[in-house]
Amino acid sequence: MHTIKRASEMIGVQMATLRAWERRYEIAVPRRSSDGHRLYDDEAVRAWGTMNSLVLEGWTPQQAAEETRRRLGAEAGQDRATGGDPQVAGGCEELLHAAERLDVAAVTRVVDAQFASAPPEDAIDNWLMPSLRELGLAWASGRVTVAGEHMVAHAVVRRLWSAYEDAEPERPGPKVIIGLPPKSRHELGLLGFAVAARRAGLDTTYVGADLPAEDWARAVEAREPAALVLAASMNRDLTHLSRVVEVLDGARPDLLIAVGGGLQDRTPEQCVRLGHRVGDAAAELVRQLSAAPSATRRPSG
Repeated sequence: MHTIKRASEMIGVQMATLRAWERRYEIAVPRRSSDGHRLYDDEAVRAWGTMNSLVLEGWTPQQAAEETRRRLGAEAGQDRATGGDPQVAGGCEELLHAAERLDVAAVTRVVDAQFASAPPEDAIDNWLMPSLRELGLAWASGRVTVAGEHMVAHAVVRRLWSAYEDAEPERPGPKVIIGLPPKSRHELGLLGFAVAARRAGLDTTYVGADLPAEDWARAVEAREPAALVLAASMNRDLTHLSRVVEVLDGARPDLLIAVGGGLQDRTPEQCVRLGHRVGDAAAELVRQLSAAPSATRRPSG
């Protein structure tokens, strides 16, 4: 259990701000010690850390509080679904410990072990994405340095790219271009989706992060896809993603544009929302394309 002073030091946020978040948004509910002092458990500190990370990314406090509750609720549901798998929790802690030590070999071993123990979709949804959230909190609290966070990100990209190459379908289905809008660089979740989409049989072209809107139009002209998949995880992504949709509106009104990421519900209404788990998202995209082979940009069903 932690005092609010200790939580403030761990997260790097003033005590007055933490109290305001607790009061206004009901983030981090305290417990009372035997002598009446307010104490906060690790889950409360994690909630504050998550909210602080989102605020630093440009979310308003109200939006950050809502997203924090959504994420913590999703994690709780995931724990119930996996039975609180100790292997998953242990793998996360091993990853953080390796990141603390800047031990590249250990990070690689942990990541490879998790991907060897489950299908890629399960490894990504049940271990990788929760572990990356924990890594972000560890960075916010000072436990892991920027160097450690970057080292893990590079190791994860290498592993996901290997899984992507291994997933080449024998009989590719509809063509799909996957990438991020201009100025957007948080691509690990989207690359994980690209792995799942390719394993689902789609003919994917992954164009990566920070692709200008005009280059999206050129990619569509070159590949003639049935669908595009983008993601929005930060407020600034929304404007740039909307610009991509606007540019393509006139050229390919029949094109299905699907979106993922934490802010997908705030993207243009004609976009298809894929949800927050890469396996389910790939299956939903296949369903959308199967329901509308000629590729309509309106969600079916």
